[in-house]
This record gives sequence, structure tokens and C-alpha cells, in this order.
Amino acid sequence: MRNTPSFLAVVAAALLAFGCSKIQTGVSGTSASNSWTVPGTLRIGVRQEPDNLNPVLSAQSIGLDVGMFWAGFLLGYDDQGRYVPDLALALPTLANGGISPDGRNITYHLRKGVAWQDGAPFTAEDVIFTWRAVMNPSNDVPGRVGFEQIERIEKRDAYTLVIRLKRPYAPFVADFFTPAGVNNTAVLPSHLLARYADINRVPYNQMPVGTGPYRVTRYVPDNLIRLEANPHYWRGAPRLRTIEIHVVPNDNTLATLMRSHELDFYYRVPHRISAQLRGTPGTNVVSAWFTRFVEIAFNTQSPILSDVRVRRALAYATDKAAIIQKVAEGADLIADSDQPPALWAHNGNLPQYHYDPARASALLDSAGWHISPDGVREKDGVRLRIGLAGATGDVTSMLTREVLQAQWRRVGVDVEIKSYASDLLFAPYSGGGIAQTGRFDAMLQSWANGEDPDDSELFECRARPPAGQNIFRFCDPSLDVIEEAALSSNVVAARKADYARIQDVLVKQLPTLVLWFDRYDYAVNTNLRNFKPAHVGSPFWNTWEWQI
Repeated sequence: MRNTPSFLAVVAAALLAFGCSKIQTGVSGTSASNSWTVPGTLRIGVRQEPDNLNPVLSAQSIGLDVGMFWAGFLLGYDDQGRYVPDLALALPTLANGGISPDGRNITYHLRKGVAWQDGAPFTAEDVIFTWRAVMNPSNDVPGRVGFEQIERIEKRDAYTLVIRLKRPYAPFVADFFTPAGVNNTAVLPSHLLARYADINRVPYNQMPVGTGPYRVTRYVPDNLIRLEANPHYWRGAPRLRTIEIHVVPNDNTLATLMRSHELDFYYRVPHRISAQLRGTPGTNVVSAWFTRFVEIAFNTQSPILSDVRVRRALAYATDKAAIIQKVAEGADLIADSDQPPALWAHNGNLPQYHYDPARASALLDSAGWHISPDGVREKDGVRLRIGLAGATGDVTSMLTREVLQAQWRRVGVDVEIKSYASDLLFAPYSGGGIAQTGRFDAMLQSWANGEDPDDSELFECRARPPAGQNIFRFCDPSLDVIEEAALSSNVVAARKADYARIQDVLVKQLPTLVLWFDRYDYAVNTNLRNFKPAHVGSPFWNTWEWQI
């Protein structure tokens, strides 16, 4: 067990130190009733189509966020960054005997009386099955971080599990069946899925059965996910009767639907649009910081971007402050690494890529890319043209890429903006996903940090697709050694030193250029109550309490 302070407690204190603008993070809702409110029915608008309703197979945060309504985890996190027991009765610790002194045995006591939404009882067998499903090489899971550290799972009885790790593994409790883990893995029903050789294309993935407060009753891809209250939920019947999740792949259309009151909840509103929605009658804009960063992912196997001098030149050619001001109206926090500035693991002494077009040009010259008469650089008859991929319909992504296109053009780089539907951009390797198969030069994307600073799933050699999420295709064996050392220790000081070295390597080698950490905006009907967004994992931690 890590002996570390709560990450969100540190974030809260640090944000005050940053002098952030005042934001609303409390409970939404008023006593007044809006005429367009449908009591008991919440209409949510999302831009992204989930690549899979089964979180175990989903590489997108939207898959997890939808799962927070119907699925179950061993542990969750609340809006204060505290652990919330779900299918487990308590967080295993050294103090309560849940973690053995050598750090290799983790004991979970499971909740009795929990039923799957088809009436079957939840037991330890479901947790064991889900671990085996994650480790099944035939299943297209986005990653196996933490799960591959399990040597065996012993079922003491139907509601007690003892997990034996191959070695001490510091992030295990934070990662194993929690929404803030690297894999965001929900518990799956053994009685429905154990008969399949793999679960990649089973009907369950469109109509999942869980232990959560709501059950999926209808799914129309690219259109609608409908959920109904689970009257047998272990916490008691949830306060909403129906949830309709409408997939609308355009932010401007979503804003229009909020103004016309055809939606009650607009999820992750771009700051430019949330500014327009503030003051809309019957609508609140709720804002909360989140541990998600926006980055430019470089394909280090691209013929052009395999040269670190080119990657560094692009970093110096990028004016982060100007992008944030134009795209996010100054709301987000400039980043210098993949670790949030408020996290204990952040390295405050990293090399900086301050906006410096002259230095960018000198680096490109040294790499053999020279300005041609039309202002675009060439080398051996090849133009310096970079494809910059991103998601279709995402206002923030499109605006950011347009600003980058103009900034990089000033140093002689020709940028071709390429847009893909999010479910294609982030599809698994077997599904031809653009990111996973490496069919890009650079890509604007975001990544949500877990509660632990572990980033091995992103940058270790072993995590290159299809084995993991290292879409950068970056491989540095010396970095792997440090990553593994950081994973093996429960001593905070030692881990802090390791992550300082990791960040130093990443900033110098630049498989990614991290731009900013997000502040999430949500436009909500003022009649919605008890929406208190979390800052890590998924914001939707208490869906059973929501009320309208």
C-alpha cells in the first residue's frame, strides 16, 4: 500500500496556490422547476460514440463514464478524492491487514447480497473471471497493467479473495477494478460470459448486465443509450427513473439542444461554448478540475518525426499560452509533463520548451530541413509535411489543430489536418484504430491520469500496440528500468525520485508534447441535484444519488 497523501487533497490546495479563477463545483440544482424538465428522466448529450459499452474492452473515457451508470467496481473515488467502497467492503491497507507486510498479498472482502441485474448473485467468481478475461490474449483489452502482476487469486470463500502478486506493486489497489485505474476495469458477470472463448463481439457488449444503479435497456449505435433504474440496486433504488444518453457528434449542435431544452446535461463542454451558455435560463455551468491532459502524440516511427530534433523543433514552435487563451479562454493549466503540477510526483525542475520560433528553425536546419522558395521546408526533395490527426466534431480539437497549423507554418512546417470519428480514431488494433495501428504522424488527444502517477502503460517498450497504449511507439530500455523501479517501491521518496527521472527522459526525448491539464465544464438543467463531479477516474461517481 502506498503511504501517500490523497492526490485530490493536494490538488485542491495547489489550485488555490495557482490563483485560479473562481469556479462552481458544488451541488447543482435549485428549488425552482423548469417547465421543460421531465421529472425522473435525465437527458444527457455526449459528443463521442463509445467504442464499446463494455469498459473492459473500451479505450475511451466515454465507455467508462457510461459504465458508471450500470457497472460495478471494487472501489471508487468521490469528489474529494477519497476511496468509496463499492463491491468491496473496504480499501485494503497495511493497517487493516488487507495488505501483507511484504506487499504481495492483497485481501478483498466482498459485499454480500449484491445481485446482477438479471438476478444472479455477485460472488468472488465474477472477480476471478474478469481477471482471466483481461489476461486472455484473445480479448482486445486496451491494457493489462497491474493485472499481469497477479500470480494467482485464492478464493477463501464466496466473498473473500486473496490476491498473490508476483512482486510488490505499488499502484495495485489504485488500479485493480477501480474507475481511476489505468484500465478502468469493471467487474463482469461470469455466468453470462465464461462460456465464450473471447468476449470481443458478444451481444453483452451492446446490452451489458451489471451491478450498478441503472441497467441498459436500449442501445442504438451513434444515436442513443437508454438506461432504466435498477430497483434491486444494493444501495437502494436510484433517484432517477430513466437516463437517455444522446450521441451528437458536434459541439455546436449540443449547445443548441441545451438552449432549446431538449437536453438536461451537456457533458464536457468546450470552454468557448460554455462561456456562451452561461446565463442561459434554467441552465448552470458546473466546472471542476480533472486529471486529464491534452497532448500532441508524436509517432516516433514516422519517417519525419523519428528525428528527435524535429520533435523538439515543433515543441519550440508551439505557443501553449496562446493556444489556451484562444481555445480555452485561459481556463486550463499549462503543463510541462504528463504529471499534474499539484501531484507529489511532479518534477518542478524540468527543461522547458518556451515558445521560440528562432530556436525551432535552427533545429530544423540542423536536421537537414531547409526553407524552399514557397516557405515550406524540404529535405532530399521531400516536403516537411506532417499529418495532424484528431477527432471529428470536437470543437476544442479542431481549434487547437488550426492554431498549431498556423504556428508550425511560421517555421516552415506544412500541417495537414486530418479528422476521424472518435470510435475509429481510438478503436483497438484489431479494429483498425488510427492510433493503435500507427496511421498518423502526430495526433491531438487527451489522457486521463489515474490516482497513481504510474505511466508505464504509455511509455514502456512492452506497451507498444497491440500490447498496450504506447501509441507513440517509443522505446527506451533505460526508461523501462526506472519505470519498473517506481512500480516496485512503496516508499514515496524513492518513487518521487524515480518519476522525476522519468519525466526528465520524456521531456528530453519528446514522444509527447503535453499542452495542458483540463478543467471540465458541464452544462446542466438547474433542476438536477446531487451532481458533484469527481476529479479522477470518472466524474460520475455517485449516479445513484442524482435527481431531477
